[in-house]
Amino acid sequence: MKPTYRIASSDYLDRDVYLNVRCFYGNAGYRLVRDPSRSVDLLVVLRGDQGTADRDFGGEIHLYDYVKEYQVDWLQRYPAARSIVLVSLDGDPLHRPDPRLRSVRAYLPVIPGLWTCRSASRRPRPVHVSNYKRMPGDPFQEELLDLIHAGKVEVYGNRWDRVGVRARPLSYLQANRLIAASASCFGLMWPYQRGLTLSGRMWQAPLNGCFVLSEPGTDLLGCPGVLERERFDLASASLAFPPERCNALARQAAAFWGGHTRSLAAALGFTAPFDLAGPRVQRLRWLLVLWDLEFHRERLQAAVGTWLGPPLARLRRAVARLARALRLHPRQLAERRRGPHQ
Repeated sequence: MKPTYRIASSDYLDRDVYLNVRCFYGNAGYRLVRDPSRSVDLLVVLRGDQGTADRDFGGEIHLYDYVKEYQVDWLQRYPAARSIVLVSLDGDPLHRPDPRLRSVRAYLPVIPGLWTCRSASRRPRPVHVSNYKRMPGDPFQEELLDLIHAGKVEVYGNRWDRVGVRARPLSYLQANRLIAASASCFGLMWPYQRGLTLSGRMWQAPLNGCFVLSEPGTDLLGCPGVLERERFDLASASLAFPPERCNALARQAAAFWGGHTRSLAAALGFTAPFDLAGPRVQRLRWLLVLWDLEFHRERLQAAVGTWLGPPLARLRRAVARLARALRLHPRQLAERRRGPHQ
């Protein structure tokens, strides 16, 4: 019987990470259990948090600390765990010697076959795919905003209207296709992440032959296609990448991330051969299509609510006024049924 595992991510689920992790543990011979009330052999924790969920879990935990928003004492966070494997690029920041805690210096598993997308052409203008981050005074964000306002960078995501930029969000599938059709993109990390972890754009974009322009000191693994820039200036936005160089990058990135994922599997004690582009990978890729349909359904519902909400509200108010004028309003009818002495 296959060992079982559950994926836990309390504050937010990064679906690209979820897809990689699900394929990774499936390749390792584990069976996914979604019901949190059922017992499992392994708990895979994404992002990390300071809450109390799964505090009583007594099995093995694989903890991927890649967001770096919190500094957590993982032994105290999961006191009942039999063992904890912390997967992080900077190890255990608290350096607590304990036989239950083992650190593996690595990033997340990345399955190239899930994300490689063919494109017939490349956009010469760089793109930036991310929600707007509120980082007052950050020089890289300010320079990126200057490039966006000048029309030198195309931006996609939510909340950009806060800084006077028109942008629309993308589904995971749309973002994947956009990056595959782009020669370069800008990455922008939170200041507390720089030098401690990687951006998701650093693996997904190069797998599709798209170069990533990033802040200094952020490429911790020597990732193919990541170009650290001292400034996000016009010279950065004007870099040209011919098609043959983009195609070569895609091949190099697939080999790099495939090797990284196999090394991570070995460090975790997995001995099964890893298939990074076979039928299992293609089946899971259909989740991107389902999520894309879900994304468009939610967008359509929101748009319909925006269009029809005000006229429906006006219609309800007009009907209520008419009912009161005819003494047919529900409150008036209820008062008549109660009678004058009740």
